[in-house]
Amino acid sequence: MIGYRQKNSFAFLLWLLLSARVPAPAQIAGPLTVSSNPNYFKDANGNVLILNGSQTWNTFQDWGTDGSLQALDFAAFVHFLTAHGHNFTLLWTTELPHFCSLPTTASAPPDFTASPLPWARTGPGDATDGGLKFDLTKFDAGFFDRLRERVQALHHAGVYVGVYLFTGEWLNIFRCSSDGYPFTGANNINGVDDAYAGGKNGIGSITMTAPNAITRFQDAYVEKVIDTLNDLPNVLWIVSEEAPKNSTWWNDHQIAHLRAYEAKKPHQHPIGYAALIGAPDTILYNSDADWVAPQVRISPATSCGNGMPACKVNVNDSDHSYWEMWNETPQKNRNFAWENFMNGNQVLFMDPYLVYYPREKRNLCVSPTNGICSAPDTRYDNFRDNLGYILKYSRRLNLASVAPRGTVCSTGYCLVQTPAAGAEYLVYAPSGGSFTVNLSAMPASRELAVEWFNPSTGATIPGNTISAGSSSQAFTPPFSGDAVLYLVDTAGHATSARR
Repeated sequence: MIGYRQKNSFAFLLWLLLSARVPAPAQIAGPLTVSSNPNYFKDANGNVLILNGSQTWNTFQDWGTDGSLQALDFAAFVHFLTAHGHNFTLLWTTELPHFCSLPTTASAPPDFTASPLPWARTGPGDATDGGLKFDLTKFDAGFFDRLRERVQALHHAGVYVGVYLFTGEWLNIFRCSSDGYPFTGANNINGVDDAYAGGKNGIGSITMTAPNAITRFQDAYVEKVIDTLNDLPNVLWIVSEEAPKNSTWWNDHQIAHLRAYEAKKPHQHPIGYAALIGAPDTILYNSDADWVAPQVRISPATSCGNGMPACKVNVNDSDHSYWEMWNETPQKNRNFAWENFMNGNQVLFMDPYLVYYPREKRNLCVSPTNGICSAPDTRYDNFRDNLGYILKYSRRLNLASVAPRGTVCSTGYCLVQTPAAGAEYLVYAPSGGSFTVNLSAMPASRELAVEWFNPSTGATIPGNTISAGSSSQAFTPPFSGDAVLYLVDTAGHATSARR
């Protein structure tokens, strides 16, 4: 049991009442900027916030095997995000109209078709996927209309969206001689060629070291995306995902190009840089990106380098950092999310959602047709819900002032602010069991309200107020498994922003 003197007080009851009425996030009003606490963004109203949510592959483009595209119910996906309490997702893009051997099955991995693509298919002549060749000087209006409509739908639901401009992994792994890739010479009428020779990889379009004919077409496409979305406040940019390690010049070029082109527009949105394959995360931290999605399982409490801005907002995406999480227990999965949060970071779940993925039972979603399901696998619901639970707690904290301080609690995972009045402590115990917290920042004359949260059930259990002052206050969760403890001065937490 908890080793402290029991004190039921009117202040504590009032605090419980108020904390139960945490307001929903305000409607998104303007683009995010980095806050005074460099771990987090702030919105146009000055509210410091975190970004947590699910993302998946086919929420922008339609996918399907055997050449049969399966249209996604995007309104249902938006509802899925909000039902789990999420406020962030990605719109993911592949430039391959046909990609090969996606390893969703243990044997005979299927080929998929994806649409729409950014460029118009005008011909003359056919591309290697059987469709007309692309004209890289002409855009497909349907691609950009859909992009705007889906970002607007997320905006109306209060969800921020990272817009992928390119892919890296698909070029690295899933190219084939019939992929129809627009930047391969056989597939366009513009004389542009990435020199793909039909082998496993074809990455010439992202491994250049100086501007060339391909980057000129890529830059025009990026500018069209910015023109389409610049006025929408819920946008974040991200160049690519899991690009090869020798794509650093290209990634840096795209970050600089985004920054320069959007500087001439009414709004500027944060720019992201995701993990490179086979390269250290220091490349991301030393870049000029605003936010990063690194490879490391638990992002560091600070990730500063020699770029501008020097320190990055970390959004840890399980796509890059938690491979084969589906083979681990729900508690281990929750550890990933809560430990990142306690380190001052945010979490994206690479949610398989409706892409049928029976290999290793990664995603046994409902009624698959041509590789796409009609409803998601509920096995991930607890993890999805915990991303929303984390968001709820983040809205109760003064994020402008809290900081990761693993030495304050014996579990090593604490997010705290410790003024002499108005302290608050959020503590995570990954395996549960007894632990201690240093409460000596406030004198013993002050009291702290106590709340337990059970991540496995979503249940909140109020405790009795305790006196501050102890340098080693003992706690034992009233349930088994991983546990969250929230302590706050009964007079309320301090609200002055960190400088």
